[in-house]
Amino acid sequence: MENLAAWLMADKISRIETYLRAHGARLETLQWSPTVTEMMSKPIRFLVEYWHSLKADRGIPKASDISPFDLKPALGHVVLIDMLDDGWDGRFRLYGTKVAETYGRDMTGRCVSDIDGGNYMSVFFRALYRVAWLRQEAFFSLHYPPPHVSVESWQRLALPLCGPDGKVSRFLACNTAGRWRAPVQKMANTSA
Repeated sequence: MENLAAWLMADKISRIETYLRAHGARLETLQWSPTVTEMMSKPIRFLVEYWHSLKADRGIPKASDISPFDLKPALGHVVLIDMLDDGWDGRFRLYGTKVAETYGRDMTGRCVSDIDGGNYMSVFFRALYRVAWLRQEAFFSLHYPPPHVSVESWQRLALPLCGPDGKVSRFLACNTAGRWRAPVQKMANTSA
């Protein structure tokens, strides 16, 4: 995980792509400080604009600036992550209903390190959130999971929010899934 974080800090995206390809996944896009683009889903575009309106010239918005009533266009896709362990992990304060439905379980109260039992994707996301925490910067990613996952893609947005001390304490995130697909069963390793 430390290597992934170091590669992300140094923008060595080709190493991240190699890491994910080794697990049958593919990173299409990783954009720091995202602005609205056509490829983004409507809920993600809305949150990018909302966060930038809160940010204005003041720097990172405060977690207390967020109003659930303002998030209506993205509801169901909103994920709130309280950062733990100097950004190396996070606890899901809120895990949107549409995200939970697509993922197959509600992760509210669970940690990023619990995603898929702590597999390679959990390690990647932990490194990504750690770097976003260090950089105090928002990111947008688009990745294609391996064939055994029932959606063909995930778009993810993470927007840093600070606590009273001015340090990043939470991410306002948004996850949207691509089209459903029939998952391909993983082949068991039959070599002895």
